[in-house]
Order: sequence, then C-alpha cells, then structure tokens
Amino acid sequence: MSAAASLSLSLEPDASQPRYRQIELQLRHLIDHGRLKAGDKLPSSRELAQSLGVSRTSTLNAYNQLIAEGFVISKARKGLFVAQNSPVSQPQCLAAHLVQPATASSQQSSIDSFDSGADVSRFPHRQWANCMKRGWLKPDADLLNGSYTSGLPVLRQQVVEYLRQLRGLDCYPQQIVITAGNRDALTILSQALCTTAGNIWLENPCYRPMQGLLSMLHRPPLPLSIDEQGAQLPQTDACSGMVILTPNRQYPLGMVMSPQRRAQWLSWQQQCLAAGHSLWLVEDDYDNEFIYQGRSHVPLMQLDRQQGTFFLGSFSKVLFRGLRLGFIVAPAEQAARLRQAQNVLSNSAALTSQPALAEFIQSGEFARHLRRMRRHYLGNRNLLLEALEPLSPWLDWQKTQGGMHLLAMLKPQWQYTDRIEYVDQRIAQLALKKGLKLNTLSEHYFTPPVSQGFILGFSQLQEDKLQDQIRILADALQQILNY
Repeated sequence: MSAAASLSLSLEPDASQPRYRQIELQLRHLIDHGRLKAGDKLPSSRELAQSLGVSRTSTLNAYNQLIAEGFVISKARKGLFVAQNSPVSQPQCLAAHLVQPATASSQQSSIDSFDSGADVSRFPHRQWANCMKRGWLKPDADLLNGSYTSGLPVLRQQVVEYLRQLRGLDCYPQQIVITAGNRDALTILSQALCTTAGNIWLENPCYRPMQGLLSMLHRPPLPLSIDEQGAQLPQTDACSGMVILTPNRQYPLGMVMSPQRRAQWLSWQQQCLAAGHSLWLVEDDYDNEFIYQGRSHVPLMQLDRQQGTFFLGSFSKVLFRGLRLGFIVAPAEQAARLRQAQNVLSNSAALTSQPALAEFIQSGEFARHLRRMRRHYLGNRNLLLEALEPLSPWLDWQKTQGGMHLLAMLKPQWQYTDRIEYVDQRIAQLALKKGLKLNTLSEHYFTPPVSQGFILGFSQLQEDKLQDQIRILADALQQILNY
C-alpha cells in the first residue's frame, strides 16, 4: 500500500472549505490523534494529489501551511516528515514553555537580527524611576488591594488625554480598559463579543501570534486578503462576529488603508447591524506613534457612528516590551461587557507599573520621549535604506513613511508559490547559520497565496553592525537565488 493510500483522507467536493484546507485539517487531525507520529514519512505532494484526484496545487498549499505551523518538515532530497517537535506533540503545559526562552536566548546570544522592538538603550530610566517613586508615594488602599481590575483611574484618564492629543480620538475614562497588551486584549474581546456562531476575520498576512492565539482559543480566524488599499471585505452573507484590522499601518505589509476602503468597512458594518447581525470592528492602532511624513489618519472608531468599533493600543511597543501594558477603548455601551469578561478571565493587567505610566504621561515625559524616538528611528530608517542598495538585484523595497520596520520583497521572478518550502525561508535558514536571524514575510501568512520577502526592523539598528548584516543577507541571497 502506498503512503498516500494509507492516510485514508476523504474530501467533500461540495464542502464550504476549499480542498487544500480539507487536506490540511485532516492531516493535522491524524497528527493530533497519533495516527501520524513524529518522524513518519508523508507522501509527496504529487503522490497525494494523484491519490485524492485533486490538483497538485491543493496538496502543495496544504503541506505549505503545515510546514509554516511546524507540523511538517521538508528534508532536501528525502521528502516530507511529521515534525519531531510539532505543536501537538509537545505537552501543552506552562512548565514546558517556561524553560524554553532561557535556553534559546543563551544559545542565540551571538545572533544578530533586524529587530523592530523599542530601542531600550535610549529609554529615559532616570525619569521613569522618578515617576515610579512619585506614583507610589501615597498609594490608595484600592491600589494596594488590587481593586482596579480594569485599570488605575488616573491612568485611564491619561490615556484619554493622550488619545485626544495624538490620535484625535474622543473618548472617556469609563470606556478605557487597561490590558496586559494586545494578545490579552484579543482574549478579552473574544470572550466578551464572540458567540460560537460568529466568525472572526483576520488580515492575511498578519502578526502570526494573533492567529495562533485565536486558534488556541478554538476560534480559528478567516483570512482577509490585502490589496494596495488595505484589507478587503469578505465576500459572505454571514456577517456576525468580529473583524480585526490594522488600518493605520498594516502589519507586516505597511500600507495605510485608503479612505474609500475605510468607508466600505463602516458601510458593510452598518448593513450587517441593520440586518440584525452583531458585527464588531477591532482597530489595532499598530505603529501609529511614529509617523515620519504626513499626518495620522482619523481612527475608524472616531468615524464610526454605529458605536461598533473597538480601538486597541499598546505602550509596550513604544516604551519597552517588559512593560506589558496596553488598552482597549470600547464603545460606551460595551465597556461593561469587557470589564465582566476581564473579571471572568482574571486577566487584570499588573498594577505595579500603572502609577508610574500615568505619571510619565501626565508629566510630559512620554510626549518628549516619543519626539526623541521619532527623530532617532527616522535616522535609522534612512541608514537602512542607504545600506540596502547593494541588495537591489534581488529585493524591492519602499521608503516607509512610518513605523519601526520596512518590507523588502523578493523580486517577482523569485515569488514562487509552487514550492513545498518558501524561498525566503531557505534564505533565512542560511543567514541564521552565518549569524543573522531574519523575519520572513511568508511565515506571516496563514493561508495561500503567499508573498515572500523580509521584515527588516530598524528601530534597534546599530550602525557598526549594519554592513556585516547586509553582507550576510547578500551572501545568502546570492547563494540561494543565483544557483
């Protein structure tokens, strides 16, 4: 019996899911339930396609998705195998995950990367320490008892002032829910807003941990395709649920959603609500603190007259990752639902840093820090743009007008989709052996079709290391593409 025949896959031609998705889910089920074990050899995409009577594109897409999620590995000239450390073969316990970061960091201490996190070397530690001291001089009993589950009142007030000044968003402290970051916010929103019958839509490509979190919550998202105007509306009549958007700077592609597309989203939401459906828009205000040219667009929430949009923000991305503080701005009538969900989940953000952050904003230190970092990141962006010129035979990139990273795309002749393993990931594997970790574009897609390239952060750029990083990337590009 052939390997393909032994899998016993069965496709439903009239099913709502495309064939590649049916294949992917059935293979994942076999791995999950031990029918396929770590190290088992899988049939080739061609053999599986012939066995199922489908096109090879369907089996390629299914395998590509399983490879991207770590269920399957491809070995050169040997074939496809169930991964030794696939997501389902690892115990899903906290202890297993707590041990890994220290080991990984110790092994990769000499690895460089194009990181897009905040440059903590320029963080005003003394001013922050002063704010921490002032914030904790006379703490009230409710703070000490942990009673402010949705956030310290003074911090919620400062978030309101910050949003009015920086984003032109009118809101009130009662609408603010302080969170431990965007993933925490997404968990709260999913709990509060989504019924089992509703859908969750997510941009494709996206920040993959978001997609992973939703899948872990048993709410696997439906993909929204992206064009030059931003996220496209889904072609469906089933419009109950939640849509997660990054209209002000799409991650990772970087485009700003056009005014026309924003109007289309709000119009579609209005039509769904008028038809009796519950449809919520979630606006992730990603990277909007750092605009180098032009002005920020008006938030969707400010334009929404239906009171159906939630606004997400994060201070961790701007200040330092370890802060783990963010916020949700909820429509006034929905704020209580979020607070209730937050209590049920016991997901209150840590109160320790909230007095300091409130003081940091109120004193003007936060605004001054943003201005300094805006100038610094702009300089870093210009350095990276200049350094990229030798890579023009292989890559195309644009002069990003904001944010902390730019996208370098493989030129069209290398945008292969009919591959088990994406070219940008092969380049990244080679670069890693040479000491450079690359963030590939292809791994941020959760369904095909997939574009390929590299997400190059410049916020933590070190000028003395930049030429070596570019040299490693150039060597990897040349070795893989100029074969």
